[in-house]
Amino acid sequence: MRLFMSSLFLCLVFYSEQKSTPQDDSYVAAVVEYQVNTNVSINTQNYVDLIKEAAEKNADIIVFPEMTLTRGQRRIPIPFHGILKTTPIPALNPELYDEILVSISAAARVHQIYVVINVQEVMDCNNAPGEYCPEQKEYLFNTNVVFDRNGAVIDRYRKINLFGEFTRTPALKPELGVFTTDFGVTFGHYICFDLMFQVPAVQVVQKHNITDVIFTTMWFSEMPYLTAVEIQEAYTYAMNVNFLAAGANNVRVGSAGSGIYSGKAGSLISVMPGVPTTRLLVAKVPKVPGEIKEDYPGPIRDDPKALDSLVLISDPSLPSHMSRPLVSGSQEFTLTTNEISCKFSVKLQLKDGEQFYRYRAAAFTGVRSFSGMATGGNRICSVVACIGDTMDTCGRRFPSYQENTTGIFEELSITAIMPTPQRVQELDADDSVFYPVSLDVAINPLKPEQYTYEKALSADGLKTHFSFKLNGLTRSLYSFAVWGRVFADDGKEATPPLSSGDNSIFMRVPVLCLLMLSIFLTL
Repeated sequence: MRLFMSSLFLCLVFYSEQKSTPQDDSYVAAVVEYQVNTNVSINTQNYVDLIKEAAEKNADIIVFPEMTLTRGQRRIPIPFHGILKTTPIPALNPELYDEILVSISAAARVHQIYVVINVQEVMDCNNAPGEYCPEQKEYLFNTNVVFDRNGAVIDRYRKINLFGEFTRTPALKPELGVFTTDFGVTFGHYICFDLMFQVPAVQVVQKHNITDVIFTTMWFSEMPYLTAVEIQEAYTYAMNVNFLAAGANNVRVGSAGSGIYSGKAGSLISVMPGVPTTRLLVAKVPKVPGEIKEDYPGPIRDDPKALDSLVLISDPSLPSHMSRPLVSGSQEFTLTTNEISCKFSVKLQLKDGEQFYRYRAAAFTGVRSFSGMATGGNRICSVVACIGDTMDTCGRRFPSYQENTTGIFEELSITAIMPTPQRVQELDADDSVFYPVSLDVAINPLKPEQYTYEKALSADGLKTHFSFKLNGLTRSLYSFAVWGRVFADDGKEATPPLSSGDNSIFMRVPVLCLLMLSIFLTL
C-alpha cells in the first residue's frame, strides 16, 4: 500500500507539472472520435485508457462523445443537487455512486485532467432531493457530466433539444452548461442537436461571453450543408470561439466527425472518417480564438473513396429552394425570394457526361424539417453539386467516388443580403445566425485560407451583406453557402416544394433517418 501511494504521488506530481495555468496563453485539449461499442465495461476501460493517453500528451481536458459510454438500458443517477454537493468525488465515495462515475472520477484524479463524458441519466423523483420534479415519476435525460482534476463532478448539463430520443425527456429547465477551469478558461457545453438552436448554442456564447465551447455528439451527417465537420467548423468561425467537438463513430448509420477548432483559424485538428475507428485528437488551443502562434496538425483527410461507406442523408428542403443551373463560363445573376437576395458571380468549367457533377445556385427562405424530428427557419444562398439536372438530384454523391468528376471553379462569390440579426433581450441572444458553409469531396470544409467571409451592415442597419468568395481555383467542391438559422420560425410547418416534380428521394429522408436512429439507439 505504501509503495502504491508513493507511485500515485509521483504520478500526481508528474502530471501537475504539465498543467496549463491562468497565465499561459494556451491550453491543451483532447477530443475522442469513439467507435460505438455495446459493452459498457469495455467502454469504461477504453475511456480510462484514453484519459491516460491524453494526460501523457499533456492534455488539460478531454472530451468524449454523446452516448458511447452507456448503451441500451444502462442508466446512471447524477445527483448534482443532492449528495454530489457534499461528496463530489465519486472515486473517494465508491459506495455512493455508479461504478462508471467512480472509474472516470478515479482516472481524472490520478491523471490530473478535466474530463467530459455523456451518459443516459436516470432521476427518480420519489428520491431526488434538491431536484426540480414536476411529476413524481422516473425521468431519463441525455446528460453531460464534467469532472475536474481532483475527480470531482463540477457540472451537469441535460440536453434541451432531443433528436428522436423517444424514451428521454428534454431538460426540465433549460439550464446552460458552464464551468470554469484552473487554467483560466470558462467553457460552455451542450449536446448534438442542440447545435441547431438559439438555446443553448447561441445563447451560451452571447449571454456569458464564452470563448470556448464543448460539443458531445452523435451526428447524422446531411448533405449539402450539415455534414459533421462542415458545420462544426462553420459554427466555430461564425461564433469566433474555440470548439472542442467529440463525435460518435458508426459510419453505417452516418455518424462520424470530430475536431478541435479555433475561431477563424478553423481546424487545429479534425477528422471525418469513412471507416470504423477510434481516434484521440490532441491540439494546443490559443485562449484567444484564432490567434495561432505555432504549427498545428490541421484536418486529417481520409481518402475520399473511404467516404463511400459513410451513409449521408440529404436536406429535405432542397426541392423548396429557388434555383438556377450554372453553365460553363462566366455568369452573374441574382436570385431573390421573400426578404433575401442572393447575388452570384461565377466562372466555371463543367465537364460533359452523366458521371460528372452539375451545379445549381439556390436561394431559400422558409422552414425546413430536421428529418421529421423538428422544424426550423432557414435563410440560404448557396451553390450545390447535383448528380442530375434538377434540384431534387442535389445534395447527393455518386454511389462510388471517382476522381475528376467535379467542375473547376476559377471564381465563385456569393453576396447574401439578409435581415440583420436582432438581439432577443430576455434570452440575451440573437434571433438568427449565419454560417459560412463549404464541403469538398472528402466531406470536409474548405480551409479558411481558401475563402474570404465578410459581413457589413447596410446604411439603415436593417440588412446585413454577407460576402463569401473563393480565393483561387477550386476543383473539388460539393457545396458553398451562406447558411442561416432563423429561430423565430422554429416549430412552423415545413415549406412545401416549389413544384410537383419527383421528390421521392427527399420524402424518404425522414423515414431513412428514423430507421438509422432506431438502429443506433438500440445497439
